[in-house]
Amino acid sequence: MYDVVVYLSSLPRIADRDRKVQLLKAFAEGSKFAGAKTYVQPNYQVVPARLGVIIGWYGQTFSGPHIHLRKSVIDWSRANGQNCMPIDGSCFKFADPSSMYVRYSLDGVFYNEHEYANKNSIKTKWNQLRYDLRMRGIRPWTEPGTGQHILICLQRDGGWNMKGANLDEWLANTVSEIRRQTNKPILIRPHPKRKYNLKKYLKQDNIFESVKGSTLEQDIEGAYACVFYNSSSSVASILKGVPAFVQDQDAVTWDVANHDIRNILNPVRPERKQWLYDLASCHWSDEEVRQGLVWKHFEPYLKS
Repeated sequence: MYDVVVYLSSLPRIADRDRKVQLLKAFAEGSKFAGAKTYVQPNYQVVPARLGVIIGWYGQTFSGPHIHLRKSVIDWSRANGQNCMPIDGSCFKFADPSSMYVRYSLDGVFYNEHEYANKNSIKTKWNQLRYDLRMRGIRPWTEPGTGQHILICLQRDGGWNMKGANLDEWLANTVSEIRRQTNKPILIRPHPKRKYNLKKYLKQDNIFESVKGSTLEQDIEGAYACVFYNSSSSVASILKGVPAFVQDQDAVTWDVANHDIRNILNPVRPERKQWLYDLASCHWSDEEVRQGLVWKHFEPYLKS
């Protein structure tokens, strides 16, 4: 049995210049460099290994052989007492559009359930990301009562982050609950990769759609609070000091966010430093991966 099998077949296409292909090949290179018996699988077939490495996860509904392959790798690992490693996007994507850093975890992509090997981290990795991505750092929390609008960020319906929740119902319920508490302007930001018809909301008073081409940071600027279901976009809100409301406990910001929209006018503002150090520490660059650092970091956490 191999130590590591890296599945190029977990992608919809395999092209040398594809960023996701580069990530997978970097992991294979790093695990070999660290002495692990490694195999790169381009075909839709599970190969026994202590660790199966894939891109992404799978949602409630899916199609395509690459998604079925991901599920097969996950199911095989669970059934045979081994591990899989999904590679997921950066939580700092607002500052890292080229994905210089991405996330690595064991056996799943839900932050409160699965192993990121990042608990009680020191600030070293955060300082590294902050420097490389030119981030300003943590802004102080906004003062209570300040801010003009409430931002609602939408996600892609059907993705694994929504966990089967209906996006239309979630948005309707969210807007209704906000309106029970306040008549503050509501700004709705659709997911960049998912068109959404907001006509019925835009007919209501004080509800607006994000201007096409505006960045997440621009929409957060001047906000009273930001509302998400479960999205890494909430990280930008937390770093900018704008209270965030997230409604799924698997959200990476759950520990530093609010959860009940009935408290939209009285949000809590928790301590954020340790949360940020831990979150930064599950992000790795390609160079770190090629040096075998990710394999070495996670090997003690493998089941066998």
